[in-house]
Amino acid sequence: MKKKYNSWLLLAAIATALVLPSQAIAAKSTKDTLRKNRAAADELFNRGTPLILRIEIPDSGMKSLRQDARKYVPATIHEGLDTYTNVQLHLKGSAGSYRGVDDKPGLTLKLDSGEGENAFHGLGRFHLNNSVQDPTYLSEAICGEIFRKAGVPAPRAAHALVELNGRRLGLYVLLETIDRDFLSSYFKKTRGNVYGQPGGADITEPLQRMAGDGEITREDLKALAAAVQENNPDQLAAKLDAVLDVDRYLSFMALEVMLCHWDGYTFAAHNYRVFHDEASRKMVFIPHDLDQLLGDASVPMIPGANGSVSQAILRTPKLRARYVERFGQIFTNQFVVSELTNRIHKMVAKLAPALKAYDREIGNEFPDRSESLKERIVSRAQQLTQQLGAPTLAPLRFEDGVARLVRWRRNNDGGGAELEKLDEPPGKPSLWIKATGPTASSWRSKVLLENGKYSFEGSARCKGVVPQHDELRGDGAGLRISGNQQPRRHKLAGDSPWEKLAFEFEVDALSAEVELVCELRASQGEVWFDEDSLRLVRKK
Repeated sequence: MKKKYNSWLLLAAIATALVLPSQAIAAKSTKDTLRKNRAAADELFNRGTPLILRIEIPDSGMKSLRQDARKYVPATIHEGLDTYTNVQLHLKGSAGSYRGVDDKPGLTLKLDSGEGENAFHGLGRFHLNNSVQDPTYLSEAICGEIFRKAGVPAPRAAHALVELNGRRLGLYVLLETIDRDFLSSYFKKTRGNVYGQPGGADITEPLQRMAGDGEITREDLKALAAAVQENNPDQLAAKLDAVLDVDRYLSFMALEVMLCHWDGYTFAAHNYRVFHDEASRKMVFIPHDLDQLLGDASVPMIPGANGSVSQAILRTPKLRARYVERFGQIFTNQFVVSELTNRIHKMVAKLAPALKAYDREIGNEFPDRSESLKERIVSRAQQLTQQLGAPTLAPLRFEDGVARLVRWRRNNDGGGAELEKLDEPPGKPSLWIKATGPTASSWRSKVLLENGKYSFEGSARCKGVVPQHDELRGDGAGLRISGNQQPRRHKLAGDSPWEKLAFEFEVDALSAEVELVCELRASQGEVWFDEDSLRLVRKK
């Protein structure tokens, strides 16, 4: 029995000895291929001059594309002396960019085998974008660089001059696809799910799985969708951190807003991919279709968001504050006008001669078109400089349920009053308002509050106040919040000693900006608000 057992061990050892070297050889071959392809792709996206491609599609393939544009058909690519016969392609593009095969179509191309010498400049798949929505042909390249420098994975871009079945189509943007080769540049593990949305949909919907192994359950996507539904701000922040790479997302969101990606995730829940990183077990957002950026220089830094994840960030005070901070960091370090415009200048200088040699009209137009992108960058930077110069709100800090109030500003738009900060009586700082005619003047302070019930409290006294009646806002002097539909019940009029005032209100949203008002509605008289007494009390 022992002898038999030893024989079995001997056979197993021999088998293992034979298998392990072959596995090691295969693993080394795969690594070598990946390294070789990555080097070839790096060279492609750093070359700066356009490829010149001749694509041939047989008549049967052309007929098929006219009937079903998304169905792959066989094709051949000629580039100089190199010919690729193992190519499949279909048309790409949505409502604005789609063109038929007999026009200037956008193309998605894949090689039947993306390994070794069969890869196209190291790529197993790539896109040829017709750039009909970006006449500069530079938005993908420049904006993608900004995303990557900020730590957000984004496809790289090159350029190609394309001919299809003997018909010159002109200049194209050659773009990386978001596949395992792409992911391997940013993540240790690349077999996680990649989701996208050809028709436009949020992460709360069953997005199409575009890559990934195993059964399609979307459990990773469902976990993120469940997290954004949380109503408690603290729990929401914790749940997001458990399933989302929050740091990367804040950079992704900041750049979508900074670059005015109106058709991206934050604004439209569109043009994005989301990858489940199996190493961190968190979701990572990747931008897509960066050809229509920087169109509206006035987009606010705090946007009206439609993507549910961006909505969750903005309604969570801690995450909102981190977003504002990250926005400022990226604007300062990555959105540097001189560097970006100089980068465009260098790209144009390298591309223009080849374009002119290929087609004089294209070559002559290209530098002029690039100027519009430079101008949009300058305009956006000017607008954001103004926005970032204004104070931004951080969540109000409460200690034992009480927060002191500071940063009061005068509001005397209609005139009829004097407003000053006084030390009267001595040692008692006061916000003073004196009516010099009919007025509705006030001291105001904006705060960022989480949802809940609050009491705005403080002490005030008045002298000779003749109140003006306002059914909605209240008469004479008092405390309230701006925009509230509930009138204040208290009012100070005539001569009144120091009196404690309170105005109760509720914040229904997860977080909201609230403007606190110390006002005087009167035709004459004056009021003093004890500045040290002004506070917010959070009710249980």
